[in-house]
Amino acid sequence: MNNASIGRPASFLVHVSSSESREIHAFWLDSQTGGLEPVEVVAVPGSGAPTRGNIPLAWSRDGKVLYAQVRTDPFPLSAFAVEPASGRLRLLESCAMPAPMAYLSVTRDGRYLLGASYDNALLAVNRIQADGRLSMPCLQILPTPPKAHCVIEAPFGGFVYATSVDGEAILVYRLDAASGRLQAVAATAVRPESGPRHLVFHPTLDTLYCVNESAGSLAAYRVDRACGALTELQYESLMPAGFSGRAMGADIHLAPGGAFIYACVRKTDTITAFRIDPATGMMSSAGAFEAEDYPRGFAIDPAGRFLLCAGQNSNRLAVFVIDPGTGALTLVQRHAVGRRPSWIEIVPAPGQLAR
Repeated sequence: MNNASIGRPASFLVHVSSSESREIHAFWLDSQTGGLEPVEVVAVPGSGAPTRGNIPLAWSRDGKVLYAQVRTDPFPLSAFAVEPASGRLRLLESCAMPAPMAYLSVTRDGRYLLGASYDNALLAVNRIQADGRLSMPCLQILPTPPKAHCVIEAPFGGFVYATSVDGEAILVYRLDAASGRLQAVAATAVRPESGPRHLVFHPTLDTLYCVNESAGSLAAYRVDRACGALTELQYESLMPAGFSGRAMGADIHLAPGGAFIYACVRKTDTITAFRIDPATGMMSSAGAFEAEDYPRGFAIDPAGRFLLCAGQNSNRLAVFVIDPGTGALTLVQRHAVGRRPSWIEIVPAPGQLAR
């Protein structure tokens, strides 16, 4: 019996990209047990050299196309269609980009792909065609302060937010939905030597959370819906007392519904959890948990039951069950993946998406 089929009950599709081996490992995740079943390993188009940093991934809004970019010249960005009957990926196209992107995201209307280039300090916008392919050349390229690392659209107001690690700022743009072009409207300076890296919005509150790479900290900001401006609400260290140096904070995710937020730090091999007040968005500590060696990326399944973490040095994918009451993480299993894994995406099984 082929379990990877339409109608597969209670499962999610997991993709893990690994930069050194330049491949994507796909798994079925059992939404009840946390068990992983391998689906396939897909080579990502690019040069023969290992790609530096990571291979960012992003899904189209309809869940039919997965985007991935290799960060070595000529910086190919590939679009893969997912086959509904099997969950396997089929390459649609691979096109050269003007710069290597550390982060990819799709706008809420599904019409544009946004990219942030850490190496070249820029943002890029591409129009997405009806079949999921990208229109080239880029619709827009915008310079940023040094080391752009994230770009996402807010769930309200047509604003887009981006981080600049060494520019010590969160940048705000207004998105013109008709043209796809971004217009800079504001920039929020963060605390010195923070190094803002990745962002996530609370699903119901006007609150933005940011994990800081340099300081190894987590900041919360109130968002002004009228103009997109940010006001700091809270700033919490993720580091043990006495730590010095660059912490290498990495990734941040909210549990579905926004009850808990998680952030990882590479230098301490930990994922830290905070409980979020549903009225104010303020955070209170829910514990720090041992993760994989050098946890660069992690993700939470759409049901909020499991957290999956990629160990960039261990070359493993770890599955943790999330305690719904406390937010605590308990290891379920580990699975080998490619060399230097760094990005994870989890979506419902294709057959469930099609319904």
